[in-house]
Amino acid sequence: MAALLLVRVEVLFNLKLKHMAKVYKNDKNFLVIQMTGAEASGLGFGMEITGCLNSIVCGTCNTSIEHKDIFYVAGINEVLCKDCIEDYIKNMSHYTDIDSLKYEINHFNIIAQKLGMSEKANFSPDNKIIITT
Repeated sequence: MAALLLVRVEVLFNLKLKHMAKVYKNDKNFLVIQMTGAEASGLGFGMEITGCLNSIVCGTCNTSIEHKDIFYVAGINEVLCKDCIEDYIKNMSHYTDIDSLKYEINHFNIIAQKLGMSEKANFSPDNKIIITT
C-alpha cells in the first residue's frame, strides 16, 4: 500500500514539474530558465543530501536557494538566485560571437529538453538568438 501511494505521489510530482519551468525573458536576450528547487535538484544542480532536495547554492552570492525560484543561465551554465539574476542581467554584456552563442544555445536546449519544455533556442537568419516553440 505504501509503495503504491509513493508511486502515485511521484507521478503527480513529475507531471507538476513538467509545467513549472519557463523561459525568463530579459532585455539583453540572455537564455535563462526559471525553475523550482525540485526541478533544479532533479537536474543534479547542488549537493545531494539523502532524503532531501539537493542543497542548491547560488553561483554568485553562495546563499542557499533550493526553496526559492532558481534561474539557470545557459551562457555560464550556472544557477542563480533572484537578486543575482537581476544583477547579472543589469551588469553583464551579452557576448555576440558565434562560438559563445552556440555554447549558450546548446546548454539552454539541453536543460529545456530535460525539463520537458517546448521552447528551443536557435539562430535567426542574422545570427541572433531566437526562441521557438
